[in-house]
Amino acid sequence: MLSEQPYEEIKHLIEPGDIIAFGGTSLFSRWTKFTTRSVVTHTAMVIDVPTDNRSISTASDLTMIEATSIKGKKGVMHNYVGERIKHYKGDVWWLPLHSEAKQQLHQQWHTFHDFLAEQMGKSYDIWQLFGAAIDVFDDHRWFNWITYNRKKFNRWFCSELVAEGLNQAGIVSELNPSETTPKDICQFSIYQPRYVQLKGKRRVITGYNSQDPFGWGNLG
Repeated sequence: MLSEQPYEEIKHLIEPGDIIAFGGTSLFSRWTKFTTRSVVTHTAMVIDVPTDNRSISTASDLTMIEATSIKGKKGVMHNYVGERIKHYKGDVWWLPLHSEAKQQLHQQWHTFHDFLAEQMGKSYDIWQLFGAAIDVFDDHRWFNWITYNRKKFNRWFCSELVAEGLNQAGIVSELNPSETTPKDICQFSIYQPRYVQLKGKRRVITGYNSQDPFGWGNLG
């Protein structure tokens, strides 16, 4: 169930592990929408606020981790949720984890936190996202190498990093993060029924919270 609220009004409800989903307007975002048939083109994960010398303007903002290319920087990085929403050209949604997922994250917090910390600064892998989005040869005996992504942790695209973060938290299991698209992240059945659009024209995420993530992206 979709509702609409400004970020500043509901940010006190957002917790670590929750997903921030984006739907952009760039040429690459339009390509992603076309190939995945989804309004979502990018995903990030809310984490604990890092200890740093933040300015007064961002002192009450939340922090998320994402694999992206922004303002001349590429790779895995921390960004402030409010700042990203403010300057983002497109739609933004908040996908809150359900209570069982939050409990699991709490139990696996150190594993989850340490894993994401180790990924900071790693390269952004746009080519793997192409392979995850186009699956035409995935089941072919001879040509699956063209579109099927094998699991790897040296570089990341956005939903790949989020998927492995969920895996490290024990919220999902046995999936292949390198074959997980932004659309897939939004469709995993790990969220509360209600999700919130924070920016943009009202758009429903088709299939939200409807797919079992167990074993996702593995060859049958």
